[in-house]
Amino acid sequence: MISDEDFKFLLYESRNSYKILEIGTGTGKSTAALVANRATVYTIDRNNIFTHFGLDHNVHRFICESQTYWQEHNHKDFDFVFVDASIGSGDCQEILKRTKDTFNIVFHDYIPNETNKNKNKGGFNLKHLLSAALENYDIKTRTGGTHCILAELRKDK
Repeated sequence: MISDEDFKFLLYESRNSYKILEIGTGTGKSTAALVANRATVYTIDRNNIFTHFGLDHNVHRFICESQTYWQEHNHKDFDFVFVDASIGSGDCQEILKRTKDTFNIVFHDYIPNETNKNKNKGGFNLKHLLSAALENYDIKTRTGGTHCILAELRKDK
């Protein structure tokens, strides 16, 4: 579950975003932060445990695996991505294809120096993304909240 500090971090970092992709909706607490700044949010989760009802019409929910979402939908031009699920290299490729040339991505469950993949989901997800984006993007990272890392990506080629 996303902490109050992570919620505030997401709220602040997504403040200038217009179109957001969220992978790993969970209960929808992070979705509430992402939509609070009036962005349109596309959120994907394999489970239907969403409890934050009453969110406005700017939330588009997809209850499926990310692979199914990539195959069935062609949404693009995301300027912000939030990941609170385990992703693989195929997800990273799709994220890079569907985002703007400059975008921010936040990974939740980032615990530096933790070697357990299930505990440090954010660290392993960041590693996948960096290996997919390294050749074509200028990348800067910084931490925030209690368990988040933000990567700013700017296409340089």
